[in-house]
Amino acid sequence: MFPLAAPVLEATASVVDKLARVHEVLGSIETSEFTGLSGSQQREAATSLSRLEARVTAYKLAAVAAVESSGEARRQGATSTASMLSNDFGGDRRGACGTVRRAKKIEQTPQSHEAMAQGRLSAKQARVIEKALDLLPEETPKNAREACETQLVEDAPRMDLRQLQRQADRVVGSFIRPESVDEGENDIVQAREQRAWNTAEFWMGAPIDGTVKGGFTIPEAQAAHLRVALEALCAPQIEITGPGEASRATSGVLLDERPSYGRRQGWAFAHLCELLPVDRLPETNNVGPIMTVNIDHQTLLDQLKVAVLSTGETLSAGQARRMACEHRILPAVFGGDSLPLDLGRDKRLYTLHQRRALELSQKGCVFPGCDRPPGWCVVHHGGESWAAGGQTDLKDGVLLCPHHHRILHTDGWDVHFTTDGIPELVPPASLDPRRRPRRHRRFP
Repeated sequence: MFPLAAPVLEATASVVDKLARVHEVLGSIETSEFTGLSGSQQREAATSLSRLEARVTAYKLAAVAAVESSGEARRQGATSTASMLSNDFGGDRRGACGTVRRAKKIEQTPQSHEAMAQGRLSAKQARVIEKALDLLPEETPKNAREACETQLVEDAPRMDLRQLQRQADRVVGSFIRPESVDEGENDIVQAREQRAWNTAEFWMGAPIDGTVKGGFTIPEAQAAHLRVALEALCAPQIEITGPGEASRATSGVLLDERPSYGRRQGWAFAHLCELLPVDRLPETNNVGPIMTVNIDHQTLLDQLKVAVLSTGETLSAGQARRMACEHRILPAVFGGDSLPLDLGRDKRLYTLHQRRALELSQKGCVFPGCDRPPGWCVVHHGGESWAAGGQTDLKDGVLLCPHHHRILHTDGWDVHFTTDGIPELVPPASLDPRRRPRRHRRFP
């Protein structure tokens, strides 16, 4: 433990006086002092503060429980204890509500709370134990509940949170089904899964400055699916070449600053949203989920003005052209008189059978050097664009991954078909003044 000189207090000092002395001791420590310590001392200080944090949390819960039971909020005219406390400090009403809920339950887990007050358990360890005990049947005898908590409090200091969760499942399960610990553990996990579904939520704010913030609480099994997908997009061999753009490391693109893991995860999540198989989502009145892009015909051709989604967001004309090729992102194109010229009927989109044929012949993204598989690709009108009156013929279909599809629409690349039907990519003049076609090496 990192030593601190204990303040001298009179035996009759109140809790408020003692807390004032704690503030006084903490106030005597400058945050810059930690840099002057040795590495081992810095580590010891960080550990000591973590223990102190757990102890403060335990005392805070005890204090909040006392405030709640005393009725002080009602006497002060506040709508609730949480409202009063959030106004007293921090202004976090939601966080205060959570604290009040936990404070009401400390009597149900006295050993965990005491261990946290002594700095032997972290707040998260105590929370794992609390949630595990919640799964015990109401008819569980008090002594059995106490024995279960005792075991977990003793085990917790030797385990990380995941290990403690598994041990909690085993211990609680053994009390539920003493004749079969495995079955009891399965019952616990099944109950937790059901509770997770019942508490799942998602929120997404309004667009601000081109971004949208949100958050979610989902069951861990589904979170594992999401984590695997994001980690696949953030793998070392995946190169982030710009916001929202992910490709295999083939072009040697260098960034001014290496993006953080969190930034790469954000880009991967945005990229993953574009890969959602919306054709497998539920239909309403035999119509699947469709988002339209409202854009006039000339804008679609010259990429000079913004487009508007049916949900109200604006996007660049180049982005609209790219989205027009994505499955279930349909353009509503208007002429000068605001008359619909094409509402993106299914005949504009390549059929499943056409796509399968392209997958067999092209075997993935056709952009030179890209190895994205067919399942990651969209079908692009490689001949005359749909906006310019092109047809959705198999001979004009080109498989492109989202990154290179974006490049094609924004950087001036063109598609050229050889006499034997092999697609080649023609670079912009800024990259190759002679604009010599480039062929993917998988083609002869």
